[in-house]
Amino acid sequence: MNIRRIVLFVITVCILSTCVGCRTPRTLEFTYNPSVPQAPTLRCPVALELSPEFANYQYSLGLYQAPFGPALQKYATYVAQSEFGDVQVLDGQTPLSDVKLLLVPRVASLVIQTDVPGSGAIGVNWDFKDPKTRQTLYSMHVQCECQDPNILHLNPFDTDFNFRHFNYLVNGLMTNLTAITIQRFDASKDLQRLTGH
Repeated sequence: MNIRRIVLFVITVCILSTCVGCRTPRTLEFTYNPSVPQAPTLRCPVALELSPEFANYQYSLGLYQAPFGPALQKYATYVAQSEFGDVQVLDGQTPLSDVKLLLVPRVASLVIQTDVPGSGAIGVNWDFKDPKTRQTLYSMHVQCECQDPNILHLNPFDTDFNFRHFNYLVNGLMTNLTAITIQRFDASKDLQRLTGH
């Protein structure tokens, strides 16, 4: 056995491991733009509180980062406007005096599988609070899934990963989440009671 070859092989593996470990994460960009909000079902003045964790939510896939925060903000605002109409999006200020409910969404779970077929699942908890006392009056969990049979396996060494399929998968996931959330809100007797309908 040639000791020199073994030592050279070990040094090469160490250098490659160090280089891979030092790589900065690549960003998996995607676009999610819901259409114009629907006519409100439970018209009521509400305030929407988007925590920094929700508004800046990041999902990690190895050496890739997917910024979900902008899509989640659009989702929460669209759902609130479609359901309640008059929505005050809070940015550090207190709710207006006529606000009846404070809506606080939180990401409960998010999983993206990039093996073939690609799939995703997301869960969001919605807390409906008294705007003055911040006491939780009602909570709802919304869960959905989406699948893209064409997505390619995500390999950190593969520069040919098809970002178009990732975009398709995530857009499908967010679209499903939006539709299911609105359906759940529409069917909720508790929300009807809290909004006076």
